[in-house]
Amino acid sequence: MKIRHILPLLLILSLGACGKKEEQAKPRGSKNDGRQAVMVEELMLRDVDEYIRVSGKVEGITDIVMSSESAGRVLALYKNLGDNVKQGERLGMVENEVLRIRLRQAETALSAAGSSLENAQRNRDYATSSRAQNLISEAEFSTAVSAFENATALFDGAEAGLESARLAYNNSYLSAPEKGRISQVHVAIGQYIAPGAPVVSITDASTLILKTGVGESQIGKIKVGQSATVSHQGKEYAAKVRGLGIRPLLGSSNYPVELTISGGSGILPGMVVSARIKVNTFRNLLYTEIANIENQYDKNYLFVVREEGEKVFADKHEVTLGRSIAEFVEIIQGVETGDKIVISGSENLDDGSAVNIRN
Repeated sequence: MKIRHILPLLLILSLGACGKKEEQAKPRGSKNDGRQAVMVEELMLRDVDEYIRVSGKVEGITDIVMSSESAGRVLALYKNLGDNVKQGERLGMVENEVLRIRLRQAETALSAAGSSLENAQRNRDYATSSRAQNLISEAEFSTAVSAFENATALFDGAEAGLESARLAYNNSYLSAPEKGRISQVHVAIGQYIAPGAPVVSITDASTLILKTGVGESQIGKIKVGQSATVSHQGKEYAAKVRGLGIRPLLGSSNYPVELTISGGSGILPGMVVSARIKVNTFRNLLYTEIANIENQYDKNYLFVVREEGEKVFADKHEVTLGRSIAEFVEIIQGVETGDKIVISGSENLDDGSAVNIRN
């Protein structure tokens, strides 16, 4: 009977001893010691860059829709979607047999008008010399001069007709007005097209342009040649300010700004990208992120950590702020270089709260 009473007693004593060991094994400064865990940064004089952030669609240096200047059925297309083309290179052809015949007729008409002009000029020259010798009458002289003038007018008309016929025939061949890459094809072989109908879109993406806009408070900070960084899908590309407008965009209060993008191999025209334009660098400032500032009753505060032996406390300092630069703010008064300020975990702190600094 005694053994039965001893066993429960030994079990209770054993559990009590384990509890004491666990309590003794807890590290000093753990969560149960009442100290708030915080993260800090040391204030120092640093440079800070000011950026203007924009976004927009990327375009090629040229992006045009080529239109037909002739009417007819499309007989051939020499280029396909994605092909590179040179300025003036033929891309296709519309039916042009009638235009070819008209061209030959215009060439013949000009040749005949040229012959008539030569005869009329010879007659006028003969009439001029004969008149000087009183060999012909004044009426005969006037007739020769009038014939020459009419022949000249007919020749000029025939020459203009030939130029018009040649242009119409040449326009039946669809020629690229600019170099670039065919980004869209709007017609098919056998399709009838009228003058002005879109044929292909040509994009020159050898240089990429970001066209965007900024507000009136920012346009004065931007200058041609300023460096910028374009971001797209986690990648960054160097860029520069190419140009800016001095009037707002139509129907907007934003002023137009264009950036040229360098090495944008992963970017295509039509893609939406973001960019930041570096407009200034402030030197040797004492600053922190605006999010680290506590604001109460129109006063601004920072928590500055203070060490006393092995203990660390957070003291509440009223600070005077200066310029806001993007997500940062300048600190003019209230803290000094070398102070360590709380940047995370200040939500439940009071002036003089004990804290634990964590990395």
